[in-house]
Amino acid sequence: MTNTPNLKDLGNQFYTKGDYDKAIELYKQGIQEILDSNKTNEESNNQLSLITSNLSISYYQIKRYQESLETALKSIEYNPKSAKPYLRAGDAYIALSNFKDAKEKYLLCIKNINTNDETAKNLLTQASNSLQNAKMKQFYQPILEGSPSLYNRVEIKYLDGIREKALFAKVPIEKGEIIFSDLPFIHQLSVDSFKLHHNDICSHCIKFIDTAPIKCDNSIGCKYQYCSENCKSDSFIYHSQSCMNNSDSLVSSNHPISKYRAMVENVPTSTQLLLVESLISKISYLLKTKQAKNCNLALGTITHLKRGPLMAQQSSFNGKNLEDLQKQYQPLLSLLEEAYGLKLKEHLDDQLLKNEFKKLFSVDFYDNLLGMINFNSTSTVIKSGKKIQIEVPVVTNNKTTGKGKKSNNNQPKTTTKIIENSCWGVGLFPIFSCMNHSCIPNVEISNEIVDGVTSVRMVVKAKKNIPAGSEILHSYCDETLSNKERKDILFSQYGFKCTCNKCSK
Repeated sequence: MTNTPNLKDLGNQFYTKGDYDKAIELYKQGIQEILDSNKTNEESNNQLSLITSNLSISYYQIKRYQESLETALKSIEYNPKSAKPYLRAGDAYIALSNFKDAKEKYLLCIKNINTNDETAKNLLTQASNSLQNAKMKQFYQPILEGSPSLYNRVEIKYLDGIREKALFAKVPIEKGEIIFSDLPFIHQLSVDSFKLHHNDICSHCIKFIDTAPIKCDNSIGCKYQYCSENCKSDSFIYHSQSCMNNSDSLVSSNHPISKYRAMVENVPTSTQLLLVESLISKISYLLKTKQAKNCNLALGTITHLKRGPLMAQQSSFNGKNLEDLQKQYQPLLSLLEEAYGLKLKEHLDDQLLKNEFKKLFSVDFYDNLLGMINFNSTSTVIKSGKKIQIEVPVVTNNKTTGKGKKSNNNQPKTTTKIIENSCWGVGLFPIFSCMNHSCIPNVEISNEIVDGVTSVRMVVKAKKNIPAGSEILHSYCDETLSNKERKDILFSQYGFKCTCNKCSK
């Protein structure tokens, strides 16, 4: 065994240089030398565990993941108390898309780390981040693999406790190419767009309808219409409980949802407040129909999106008055509970269901949903492909007569303008929301019909060439704003200080 440390050290040198094949050769020689000595004591087992662990990561570097896993498991056999082999096995399981076993190995790695050892702190951080990465991949991988036409060029990784999850390119992407498209978990049309276009668009996917629309089954006044039976079916989950008779103004105006919508219609965040109404309707339906066990699971593909109380982001929040600020929501929540709460005896007799509905209509949950929308929602624009003519006011200076009196001509002046017919809204998109921010983004969002944006979807295109393995970054704000303006927006709305190269200048 006298040459084994030298073989290990020599293998480490070649590993550091990136010559993994040579490192593998030397590690194998070292392992064989120990085995040939026929010694099976603690020292030899520890030495075997160490070299086999190094062999595992060498296999990993050249993408021989199955061999990396097998050697990592062998390393664990030699010394079950050594932490690092569990990390190697976890990494190999991740590469083999076995996220459940990866989580188990990362937990064992953390369990076997000597927390009194200062040199083990980096290993603990690495294992903790890897554990979160395994959890994140276990959640998102079925989403990505379930729609390869949308997501086959991207993957999601967990970075650290600050940046959390991030989106990466799996393949090289050239400037101008579509990287991925994303469909909303839930979407809300703006108040103005609904008033202007409710007769022209699909109420679910917001596509402009050229043919005869499919009407809602409620034949006594519901204004919802659809471009297809699929959209009609997909909308049932959130529309069924709010569907009302709009033909009877008295009945309609007294409906709790009509009252809710009237209360929020003219506030600056009306679309976001309408979005949270639709979200609560959807959660309520999923809980009542036993399609979700609790409120959190009812959030489905957006469960892992960042959330937190919106009131905590307000200037009036002093660190101690959150509950008092949240009480402002109670009138709105009372209307939502009247519309979407429990009514049937079978539901009222179900204590677990009652507990979830108590949470659903709590001011804290409502505030956290608004926080999720604030952090993660994005605006959408759908174009009809047609031009329309509109009247716009002409801004003029007040003129005076020759005697210093103002002109009596008070008629507002307008001019005609040709614009592209479009509508807009706000949505929560599960994969789009995984992108991190940069004031120098490498992507841009397309609203063009030629890129497939004929209904609600996010189409993300490369702004520059993006190598495989690079993080995909977009700007959370207008990158043309000044450094101070960008920093103020990012801190007030998203709660972080940007440290990108542009902001550091």
